[in-house]
Amino acid sequence: MYNVLLVSIMGIFDATAEIPFMFKRAGCKVDVFCASHAWLRCNRFHDKWIETSEDEQEFKTNLLNLVEKDPDHYDWIVLLDDATIKLMNDSIQSEELFKKILPITKIQNREILSSKIGLSTACKKYGIDTPQFINYSEEHDIESISQKLHFPILLKQDYSFSGMGIQYCANPSLLQNCLDNVTNKTNLVLQEFIEGEDIGLEALFREGELIAYNCAEILEYMYDKFSFTTRRKYYLNEEIESLLRFLGKNIGLNGFASIQYIYHKERKIYYLVEVDARTNMWMAFSRFTKNNFIDGIKKIVTGDIYNIMQPVSTKKVEVAIFDRDIRRCIKHKDYKGLLQWMFNYKGYWKFIPFYDMNILRKTLKKMFYDFSQKVG
Repeated sequence: MYNVLLVSIMGIFDATAEIPFMFKRAGCKVDVFCASHAWLRCNRFHDKWIETSEDEQEFKTNLLNLVEKDPDHYDWIVLLDDATIKLMNDSIQSEELFKKILPITKIQNREILSSKIGLSTACKKYGIDTPQFINYSEEHDIESISQKLHFPILLKQDYSFSGMGIQYCANPSLLQNCLDNVTNKTNLVLQEFIEGEDIGLEALFREGELIAYNCAEILEYMYDKFSFTTRRKYYLNEEIESLLRFLGKNIGLNGFASIQYIYHKERKIYYLVEVDARTNMWMAFSRFTKNNFIDGIKKIVTGDIYNIMQPVSTKKVEVAIFDRDIRRCIKHKDYKGLLQWMFNYKGYWKFIPFYDMNILRKTLKKMFYDFSQKVG
């Protein structure tokens, strides 16, 4: 039996809920390591729950003790959120333990994990197209920044996720106000804003080899284009496949990755703007596309890592995340979107997690709570 340990310190991070389903359907024995109230635990597709605390020191110590006690027990340890990855990346010095727990094989590239400046630096190191950037410090004045970067630019806090910690600055005259709004300027990234097509990607790697990927046109964002997405349209993109292969080998990606490119049509360049070496909510929804990540996990379980999964069709497939898109519709008064859910537009009801009542109950409870807070 192929043993998998799924790990999350972020109890409120709902994107972890459906991940055990993927591994279970791939034939794995699935243990989850989390606090009692965590979304990771609220499903019927894990074999064992290993209770821990959300206190960082206790969480870290418990996980390391578990792994070091029997290093060969788990064939795959998957850290499911940015906070967990950052915690363990900051803690582990042993290269052997690093490769066992962290989602990349090349410890020299650990700077990309949960660090925007780390990713930008790695892109420059390996010749990967990414927007021009500088690592801001108090020595940079507005004139020197304007000489190095073309406006508009983005101000990105080094550690942030789900679109938080990003500001758009249209011109140099607004830069000081934008900087004043940043509470933590440590490793603040100033990055040119590329006007183009946003491309959302999920990918699965093993020891740097690309196993599977899904490429999507973004249809809807929760708030603005820097926030998380609620509707996507998936399609095949062979140019992206080549870029992902290059990225995986150079960085040493070893697991799931949530990736974003921006395509500049005039320059015909795909700019890499984000690599989060973790799972996201869309990965479980890959079962509705032509590239099911469950099949990718099966390839890793059997050791077949040198042949990428080939989609059986090039037809575009629209996918939506139930609770997030409902919340978006209500927030933005998208009545057409609500009617689409109500009348099962394009079979949208299949995206509601009826297959697991534990997840469905917790999802509905969260939705009702959110709505009641807004009404109240």
